[in-house]
Amino acid sequence: MNRMQQFSGKRALVTGGSRGIGRAIALKLAVLGADIAVNYVKNDRAAEETALAIERLGRRALRVKADVSEPKEVKSLFAAAKEAFGGLDVFVSNAVSGVLGPATRIGKFGWDLALNANARAFLLGAQEAVKLFPESGGKIVAVSSIGSFSCLPGYAAVGASKAALETLVRYFAKELAPRGINVNAVSGGPVDTAALDYFPEKEKILEVWKDRTPAGRIAKPEEIAAVAVFLLSDEASWIQGQTIVVDGGLTL
Repeated sequence: MNRMQQFSGKRALVTGGSRGIGRAIALKLAVLGADIAVNYVKNDRAAEETALAIERLGRRALRVKADVSEPKEVKSLFAAAKEAFGGLDVFVSNAVSGVLGPATRIGKFGWDLALNANARAFLLGAQEAVKLFPESGGKIVAVSSIGSFSCLPGYAAVGASKAALETLVRYFAKELAPRGINVNAVSGGPVDTAALDYFPEKEKILEVWKDRTPAGRIAKPEEIAAVAVFLLSDEASWIQGQTIVVDGGLTL
């Protein structure tokens, strides 16, 4: 098969797919031939623009507004994908949410939001995705963060949820391998997206991260997407239950 059409006929669902890393993954999959269900929670305009970009590539695009921190909305999200596409071949768990602040001040709301929007959303999403995968198998990738093992400013709750997510990746990988389903994660360092706006003292932190990264810059969304899409490809069929760190050497 032409490598540029390696996802031809495949159907993918990307949570948080309207902006940032999720958008980059969705567009790269579309370029390679996949139809895309774009999940989002707030920004209708961004979702519409992403869907139009996918359609301009000659692929089908579905926009589904759903808060993946809510179990009922996760079910409705996958039901919409099933109705539109008849099933799925690829699931990308990318949506992220949380409250930034020191560990000494994490409250019930911040803790529950991070765990539910990140770890539980992946858990429930993977459970729903496998119901829609064909008998031949499927691919699942979760987008994690170096905050799962490295201390980022105010990232305690989200970092803990990402560590839980990576653990779930390993368990799903072991359980689903006999069914021909690959489950992996890509762990990104700082990425040039609007998500950085939520960090306190953003500009100061950015300079520190750039100084600590051998290349002297932070990542572009497309650089994280490239690794995620590789893990979703048949070329990565023997990679199972792994979290691939993509941080330009920052954590070195």
